[in-house]
Amino acid sequence: MNTITFRITGRSALMMCNNQTADPRNEYTKAIKELHTASKRKGADVESLLEKQSILRVKAGLYWNKELGLHLPAGNLRATFIDGAKIDRMGSHCSKYTMIAGPARIKHSGSDDLEEIANDPRYRYDSIMKSGMVQVPTTRAIVPEWQCEFTINYAGNDKMTRADIIHFVEQAGNFIGVGASRKYGFGRFGVEVQDANGKYPKKEKSKAA
Repeated sequence: MNTITFRITGRSALMMCNNQTADPRNEYTKAIKELHTASKRKGADVESLLEKQSILRVKAGLYWNKELGLHLPAGNLRATFIDGAKIDRMGSHCSKYTMIAGPARIKHSGSDDLEEIANDPRYRYDSIMKSGMVQVPTTRAIVPEWQCEFTINYAGNDKMTRADIIHFVEQAGNFIGVGASRKYGFGRFGVEVQDANGKYPKKEKSKAA
């Protein structure tokens, strides 16, 4: 297998949507449900309970673990890369002949502690969503400034070249994005390619600088 390592840097905020709360047995699902029930009781401090729900939704929405901290799962990166290739009708080739080496740890400006991240307003996106016939407030997790590295392993054959793969990742960054709500412009990124020495090319300084 051949490899290419990329460094991608966010041009827009990265929205995360870990779907763990779809499981009714999940700890966050249970806690959010309890807070929702409490908010319906007479005399409840609704504003405080909604705030607690929002913090839990941020924690639940992030991809986070003790080993990597904030990270992008390999599946998210793979989907983005393949979508970039689909623009040139090469998605099926990428699906067959390439593989993302693993999850990508995210470099960001905030804390590495999950509790602190969830309480940092920069990592929170509040909006109104429609639930049946009613509009209700909801909160999603975002990472405002972000960067990560990931590696694509690919089979050496005549189906695609190294240049093709770089092109597909660049297309994904320009037109697709990674993470949730990509059609709204979240998760767009710039791309750098690691050279044979494990380094990234230095950016040329502007002549006007």
